[in-house]
Amino acid sequence: MKFKVNYLFIILSFFLLSCEDETEIIDESAFGYDFFPVAQGKSWIYASDSVIYDNEGTQIDTFRSFLREEMGESFVDEEGNTVYKLMRYFRRNESDPWSRINTWTLFSNKTNAIRTEENLKFVKLVFPVRKGLRWNGNIFVDENIKIDVAGEMIEMYKNWKHRMEEIDVDFMYKDTTVKAIRVNLVDETSIIDRRKVTEYYGKNLGLLKKEMIILDSDGSRPNDPWEVKAKKGFIHTLTLIETN
Repeated sequence: MKFKVNYLFIILSFFLLSCEDETEIIDESAFGYDFFPVAQGKSWIYASDSVIYDNEGTQIDTFRSFLREEMGESFVDEEGNTVYKLMRYFRRNESDPWSRINTWTLFSNKTNAIRTEENLKFVKLVFPVRKGLRWNGNIFVDENIKIDVAGEMIEMYKNWKHRMEEIDVDFMYKDTTVKAIRVNLVDETSIIDRRKVTEYYGKNLGLLKKEMIILDSDGSRPNDPWEVKAKKGFIHTLTLIETN
């Protein structure tokens, strides 16, 4: 009996050692966490170019301004995530002083990168990154919510379906080619509305560019370009010009 017990012990020990030897070490460097850098003191400066359609499309305002975002102090939320305050500043011209406008939040964990804007929470990226990956980035947002744009109410979040179109696209940043992720948030057209939003994220840089077309028409001129027939809405491009 002693021989049988010892023999069984040897077999079990060999099995356990074999399992330990076969344990796979996961390399998280390819998960894409560095496309959404999160650290206190991290900051970004963007050029903001907007075209706003107002007064039934009879008034079209075009202007450029600048936006600065800086990650401040952090806190731990109820789910254990380390959430950072994102302090946001505005100036109309490059020579103007920065003016504080509001504070948003953001955080990144093992599976998601989440950003809260005007109390609306968006899943900006999911990990690990993969070409063709789809997810509901607006899962926390009521798609029927109406947003005020120049005094007009617009349902801008309808039918958004996030898709990671590319994870290794070349993008020019400050005369240098960097690798970027391209995410399509929505690309929908009907007789009365046009919705297209695309975001680019650079490795160790974060958001490189955001392009938005949010336009509504009355459907009376279906063959005209959207820039001509739009009655309300906006076209907006956010472009990174500096980060630390």
